[in-house]
Amino acid sequence: MSVPELPAGAILDASAGAPHTTIDALAPGGSLLIVAPHPDDETFGCGMALAAAAAKRRRIAIVLLTDGEGSHPNARTITPEELAVLRFGEFEAALAVLVPSQEIDVLRLRQPDGRTRYDPALLEKVIPFARERNVSAVWSTWQDDPHCDHETAALLGRAVAHACAIPFWQFAVWGRFGEGAVPSGLSIFDDPQTKTLKREAIAAYKSQIDPKAIDDPHGFVMPPALVSHFADHPEVFISG
Repeated sequence: MSVPELPAGAILDASAGAPHTTIDALAPGGSLLIVAPHPDDETFGCGMALAAAAAKRRRIAIVLLTDGEGSHPNARTITPEELAVLRFGEFEAALAVLVPSQEIDVLRLRQPDGRTRYDPALLEKVIPFARERNVSAVWSTWQDDPHCDHETAALLGRAVAHACAIPFWQFAVWGRFGEGAVPSGLSIFDDPQTKTLKREAIAAYKSQIDPKAIDDPHGFVMPPALVSHFADHPEVFISG
């Protein structure tokens, strides 16, 4: 996946005139399930809305497709297993900022980071997890994000929502950049109160935003302009 240095693209242009959505529309009561491909997507992609949902007393549950162990494959001082532990610690720290009022149930599927493909067998784990928590809506990354793990998370999220007969929303992460078709059902979520929390939660992901955090010159580091963009820009949701 090619990471742009600057935030620009057709979806961002379209989002300037997109309708604003609400937590009552995105998460209509009960519990919310987020299917995230890696630890950090729940924060960068929908951290404001996640915090707002928790503030409105929605119970939050998260499915982590991977542990994010593949972000720095050439690191010399940390193994993939240790990186998975580090990134889960960042994930917990970010959630403690976004959702300080509740303990979040997390299901880790431990699929291979950067190499996932949709497998219907995963539903045997995720559907019971969702039903036990009386989930009333599912969010995932967007199926057209240019990353296989994001696509897998979207396919899994849609299948769970269909099986449970509940609303499904996708949030665009990498797919918001670059040129391409703008999907129907586009809306944006913005909340000044939870935006402050999102900025603080993003800072927990040092392994993904600090070039000095891990000694891999070719590992993933989000460009500073994109960090600022995700911290400040409204979140982009696509229905269905």
